[in-house]
Amino acid sequence: MKNIICLPVFGMLLLTLFGCGSAQTYLNEQMDSDGGEMQTVSEPAAFRAVEDVRIFCVHVSGSVLRPGVYELPEGSRLFEAVELAGGFSADADQEYMNLAEVLEDGKQYHIPSLEEAEALRAGGGTAAEEGSSPFDADGKLDINRAGVEDFMRLNGIGESKARAIVAYREENGPFGAIEEIKNVSGIGEGTFQRLKDLITVK
Repeated sequence: MKNIICLPVFGMLLLTLFGCGSAQTYLNEQMDSDGGEMQTVSEPAAFRAVEDVRIFCVHVSGSVLRPGVYELPEGSRLFEAVELAGGFSADADQEYMNLAEVLEDGKQYHIPSLEEAEALRAGGGTAAEEGSSPFDADGKLDINRAGVEDFMRLNGIGESKARAIVAYREENGPFGAIEEIKNVSGIGEGTFQRLKDLITVK
């Protein structure tokens, strides 16, 4: 009973000597809700030090579900960027790239399709080499290098139209200008107007 009676008086003395914040901290550390036993109060999360983390931006293109630019913490690896991009698409060669590679800020990582990877292996090239992606630095698709899956990422292009474009190119040779894509069956003026700012010819 003495401890219980004296506690408010002792608390008032602490308030006088140290102020509200210091006194309350001391009392919280000394007493628990059952009264009397020593207890350490955890530091609130808001007061814990937060380490600054540098953020990298990388461009993930090719055979992923959501190609685009993504932000990841410094030290992240390629497999994490692929996960952010929705994972591999059905035609991806999942074994071609080194998925454990540490990402570099501002770099493009192109995940090749099985067809692209086969061609790269035959030519001794790698998907990381400059120019391996059918998308240029502005994000425009080179219609002379794009595959079916690449075309399907464009607004208004489904699988049938994508295959028609590739078939036309194989039969007639490379496109000389983006307007020539209208020669493909199923690509009318309306579709071209949606595509013209998204495609290019190299």
